Amino acid sequence: MRLAGLRSSRNFLPWRSATIGWAVTLLALLVGAPLFLCMPPWVDVTLYDMCVRSILDGGVYYRDVFDTNLPGIAWAMTGVRALFGWSYEALRAADLAVMAAEVALLCGWIRRAGSTHAAIAWFAAAVTLFYPFTSEFVHVQRDGWMLLPALLAARLRLARMERGHACGRERAGFAILEGIAWGAAVWVKPHVIIPAGCVWIASAVVIARREPLRRVLADLGGVVLGGLLAGTVGIVWLVQTGAWPYFRDVFVNWNPNYLSGVLGTAGVRFIESFTIFRPWGMLYYVSLPLAFVALWEARIFSRHIFSQSMGEPKKVPLNSRWYSPASSESIANARGLLAALYLGWTAQAIFLQKGLDYVQVPVMLLAMAMIATQRWAFGFVYLVWFAILGIVLNFTNLIPPERAPGIPVLRLEQYPLTDPQVLSQWSRCWREGSTPELRNRLGHYVSIHCGTNWEQLANVAAYLRTVQPPLGPGELNCWHDSTHSLYLQLNLAPATRYMHYGTVFAIPSEDNWIRKRVAEDVAASPQRYVVADLTRMTWHPDLAQHLGPGGDPNTLPDWFPLSQRTKFPWNQELVFRSGRYVVYRVSQPLGEIDIPDWETLEDLGPGKSPPPRPGPIWPFEPTP
Repeated sequence: MRLAGLRSSRNFLPWRSATIGWAVTLLALLVGAPLFLCMPPWVDVTLYDMCVRSILDGGVYYRDVFDTNLPGIAWAMTGVRALFGWSYEALRAADLAVMAAEVALLCGWIRRAGSTHAAIAWFAAAVTLFYPFTSEFVHVQRDGWMLLPALLAARLRLARMERGHACGRERAGFAILEGIAWGAAVWVKPHVIIPAGCVWIASAVVIARREPLRRVLADLGGVVLGGLLAGTVGIVWLVQTGAWPYFRDVFVNWNPNYLSGVLGTAGVRFIESFTIFRPWGMLYYVSLPLAFVALWEARIFSRHIFSQSMGEPKKVPLNSRWYSPASSESIANARGLLAALYLGWTAQAIFLQKGLDYVQVPVMLLAMAMIATQRWAFGFVYLVWFAILGIVLNFTNLIPPERAPGIPVLRLEQYPLTDPQVLSQWSRCWREGSTPELRNRLGHYVSIHCGTNWEQLANVAAYLRTVQPPLGPGELNCWHDSTHSLYLQLNLAPATRYMHYGTVFAIPSEDNWIRKRVAEDVAASPQRYVVADLTRMTWHPDLAQHLGPGGDPNTLPDWFPLSQRTKFPWNQELVFRSGRYVVYRVSQPLGEIDIPDWETLEDLGPGKSPPPRPGPIWPFEPTP
């Protein structure tokens, strides 16, 4: 017995231990959760919060707050706010709960796909090492939350494949429930129709092997009926709340222009997807081929869709050391359906969406699940990598701290989990919560124009509280993306319905009717004060901190483009400044109302000797 125990200890491999995998999951969550909860909200989140406040106050969506998106994320956040209040810790806790639910659904799916308990545990560890330590740009975003109802629908589809000869009423009920879940996901983003179609087609191929075509078509009818029910409920809400005409105006007149040009850059987005979450993007090199192999193994590609009989999975000519063949048809079908969901989701992310980081979060989770079906404990590999990199960066000089070597697929900078400056804030998160100082310390993109410097903005809020007479509804205009959380901090209705002025001004339109309409709304507003962000006017964030000539905070810095000084809001009376933020009292004729496109800043004309444009300075800007 002693020899057997010794032999067993010598053969112990940590990546084959579910206990160690779950222990790493819990430890990463214990370390990461407090830091995650105290990170700052992204500007998209404050936009959604403005929509939520409008809903809860009885306002009219799209009329009171302009939004180019479907209202699904605002509905979900309304539930969170109504139940748990307005703290961002509560909203971020809800975000973690959504991710945990998605991981639970994927763990069950991976198990049905023939994986081991150890691989499932290390999959959960990988997600926990990944998501809480990403930037605030990807948290509480539509794509991440859209995955939850989509996974519920896909799991119902998997159950339909496994049930076989269920009674007609049961089949119809499950199909309708699945359609409702897909419909809920569509209300978050309509792009989910692509993976939904891929999942149904893959399942129909399997179901058609054992059931007549009429049942397959009836099944589709049930899914479509459920989707229509979900769509009808949403439309009824829009009509009853008075939002329907404004919703229709946005989606008929504004969005076609807003989405123009997306299809033409799909190739660039595909290449960039491998480097967005360095080094996690390396998983795509493995998960994409595995997905196609899974479809082959499940016989989804067969030319004889309606004449096949049930049988063994199709053999895959791969070394079993690297690929674990499905041992049964049910395992092959589970893998094939997951592959269909993953590839469909990847396709819509690449071809139909903009190349933004948060779009890739569900793609990454599905890629991880795809690899986990092969019993690969890749979470252990990443744990070792982060540990080694942490040792190298913290205790050696092998990698220069000021500039890490440029390896596209790797991240040779401090990972938050091993960064002493980040970890030192852990106890403060427990004691203090999400303060402006902690948000600045924990945020990844505090210094860029679409991020927020929370300490400096808090000074602006304090000043605006002293304004006499006190600001009323519509009397404050937050001109740039990073400032509109002031509406929430001060509990003020905005001067106009637009939050992201830079976004709406940049929407192309015939005869520039969009720019003219926005400018007219600004001119007609009852605004008394305007808050602007100097960072939006330069490619060099450090310049935004420069004071005016002679150190005067109430004049614009020398570098500020001369061509913009006579335009709104820069031509108004500057009354307060906090770092990059300037507050103007509206006391002069407004003049030209516009925001220059980000890519045209160098064409505005100099102030005094602007430096050359730097490399990429924000999360989704490619190197020029």
